[in-house]
Amino acid sequence: MVNGVRHDANSGGGVPANSASGVPAHAEKPFLPLLAEGTIRLVLLTSGQLLIARLRQTSDRDGERAYQLLRPLLVKEKHPSDSAQPGSGWILSPFLAGLSTQENLVLFKAAVASVLNPEPRLLHAYTIRTNQECPPEETPVERLKRAFEEFTESLEGG
Repeated sequence: MVNGVRHDANSGGGVPANSASGVPAHAEKPFLPLLAEGTIRLVLLTSGQLLIARLRQTSDRDGERAYQLLRPLLVKEKHPSDSAQPGSGWILSPFLAGLSTQENLVLFKAAVASVLNPEPRLLHAYTIRTNQECPPEETPVERLKRAFEEFTESLEGG
C-alpha cells in the first residue's frame, strides 16, 4: 500500500519483487525521466475500465486522434475486503496481463471516453510501480494556466 494506493499482490505471480518498486525483479523497466515524451494521465475507456498510463497523442490512418499508452496499468477501486486497513484507495494491476506480452498499445478515439489528470497519490504510486520520474505537483497558478491552454485548444480544435 502506497498512500492509499495498493499494488495488486497477484501481479508478481510469486516472483521476487524489487523492494523499491514492487515490480518483479526480472521485469524491471528502463527508467523514464520526467522529460520523456508524453504525459501521465488517467484514461476512462468506453468499456468503463480506468487506466493510468503515459499518453502520447498520435493519429490513425484516417488522421483521427488516437492515443499511444505506455506502461498502462488498470486502476480498480479498493474494496474494504481487500485490506485490513480502513479507508478508500485504489489497486494498480497490469493491463492485459496474461493476454499479451505487449506493454504499450494504441487506443483509437472511439475507445476513449475521457482523459483525466490523476490525483497526486495515484500518480506517485504509478510512477514508482512503472519506474518513471514523478512530476512535481502543480501550483494553483500552473493549474489555471494549463486549464486555460486546454480550453483554448478545445475551441481551436472544434
